[in-house]
Amino acid sequence: MTSDDSNSNFNDKDDQSENDDLFSHYSSKNDDDFKDPGFDDDRNQPFRERERNDMEDKNPENDFFKDSDFEFKDYEDEEYDVNGVRNVKAKSKRKRRRIILSTILIMSILVIVAIGIVFGYRYIKNKFFSNNVETTSTTEQSIVVPSTLKLGKDLKIVIACAGGNLLDPELNSIIFSKYSSTETEMITLCIPINTLMEIPGFGLESVNKSVEFGGPDLLKLTLKNNISMDVNNYILMDIVNIVNKLEGMNLKLDEDITITAGDGSKIDLKQGDNIINGDTALSFMNYFSGINLDVPIESVTKQKILLDCLIKKIIGEKEGDLAKNFTKINDYIDTDLNLEELSELFSTIAGLESEKNRSYALQGSTVELEGSNFYVQDPDVSKITDIFNEQSVIPDEDEQPAATGDTLTLSVLNGVGIKGIAAKTSDLLKGLKYDDGKSRYDITTVGDADNYNYTQTQIILKSGEENMMAAAENIKAVLGVGNITTQEGSTQNTDIVVIIGKDFDYDAALASASETGTEETTSSSGSGDTETTESAQSIIFDMNVLNGEGTQGIAATVKDILEDNLNKDVKTIKVIEAKNASNFSYSKTQILTFTDKEGIQGIAAKIKDVLGVGVISASTDNVDNVDITVIIGSDYTK
Repeated sequence: MTSDDSNSNFNDKDDQSENDDLFSHYSSKNDDDFKDPGFDDDRNQPFRERERNDMEDKNPENDFFKDSDFEFKDYEDEEYDVNGVRNVKAKSKRKRRRIILSTILIMSILVIVAIGIVFGYRYIKNKFFSNNVETTSTTEQSIVVPSTLKLGKDLKIVIACAGGNLLDPELNSIIFSKYSSTETEMITLCIPINTLMEIPGFGLESVNKSVEFGGPDLLKLTLKNNISMDVNNYILMDIVNIVNKLEGMNLKLDEDITITAGDGSKIDLKQGDNIINGDTALSFMNYFSGINLDVPIESVTKQKILLDCLIKKIIGEKEGDLAKNFTKINDYIDTDLNLEELSELFSTIAGLESEKNRSYALQGSTVELEGSNFYVQDPDVSKITDIFNEQSVIPDEDEQPAATGDTLTLSVLNGVGIKGIAAKTSDLLKGLKYDDGKSRYDITTVGDADNYNYTQTQIILKSGEENMMAAAENIKAVLGVGNITTQEGSTQNTDIVVIIGKDFDYDAALASASETGTEETTSSSGSGDTETTESAQSIIFDMNVLNGEGTQGIAATVKDILEDNLNKDVKTIKVIEAKNASNFSYSKTQILTFTDKEGIQGIAAKIKDVLGVGVISASTDNVDNVDITVIIGSDYTK
């Protein structure tokens, strides 16, 4: 028996046959069978022909799609996987990226290794084989040394040695030498590098800082002002590179010596000949530079021994060695001598007998200031001039610069803000006369400087003429302070400008001027000076002590300390208040003076000495109506 499904299939087949017959019917008809008898225009044109004509007339450029858009010819060679073409291309890009990054990484590693090899080779070569390095002059500019090698004139010169860099030198030796051509003799003063000296324009600093501040010329001026000796020329030597370029040197000693290098290692040097390289030479100079407390200060003269041995190495043993060696080391010497003078000097030093080549150490003592050790020279400079058998280039306070001379115009300016200080100073100077009664100075201007922040008194010359230099030295002697500078071609109105700084003590200058017995000075001050001095001793200065760093009770503590120290013999201060300052952010202790009472600068200086810290300055903001205010800073409690 036939199922319903079978019957259904047969019915479907019958329906399909009917549909096929219907399709055959319409597909067999002519296009004319579809014409509409009501239209005569081209709308009765057969549909397929009209469609074909429309396509032929249509502009191909206006077609949105073309057959070519559906062609896959660009992907004929692509490998297809189940994830499609896009996935394959992404993987390809990642692969190329990894290759590029790997290449860059490998090249970087190779470059780093190459750099390490090059610099490692140079380090090892310079560290361990510097004595064996051959330096030839074939690749360097040749230097011709004059045939006459005898120094035929007197010379005063400072020779300073540094280690490794002349552009930013760290001095390890300062040697001042005077050569007498008539006596064929050289006398040398070896100066510890940490000697405290007044550096013009920079104040009290270790002398080695002068080269850092202003080069060798400032070192020359510093030595002139502090050891009372003219300095004509200078030589600055890079001792490390010089010795290494010369392939070592022979250091000849008269005793066994053990020195300590910068890294703490010990270097044993025997009596007699010692072949050393640049690093050992530097360690030797540093060890005897004066900064090592374990080394007697007199041993600083051993630096001259090494310097003489080095000069002998530069001179060489045979003709032509000097020219060859100068060619090697020319870049490591800075000097204001010309080649002929330098050659003559070195040749002369190398030929001196020991009794004609004497060395001395600068006399003084070691002190500790703010956690650092400094060397302070003996204030009696006559001991230095006695060594060199000559008079000081700085006149004594009693000494006149000349029996007569030109009267120079002078300006006196207030650079500290103390009321009336410029007028008082001008009174001190205007009475000075030459031996023949002629006035030394015509003071045309008394006033204020451009600011009140001058820490040091300045003596500014319009030119460096001899009479002006002598006058400047005379003014400095009278004032007791002063940095002398010259401004060639300046437009200042007077020959000399004096700007009073905070280092000027009027009372001391007045007392010194009284002792000179100058007629005008005596007449202007007379017996009143004694009365002023006596009254100054009884003057009481009102002051406040302020807590400017926050420690509870610090102002009261400082008040007691100052009263105990300053009122010990006679009462000089009266502390009105001990209180807090406006804030606790003061890093440095301030000592502010508000009045021009006689002796106030001396009291301010004593306060600084008692506290051990303090910046002294003048102020007009006297809200508490006192003479002095001390603001304690954090530097006091450190």
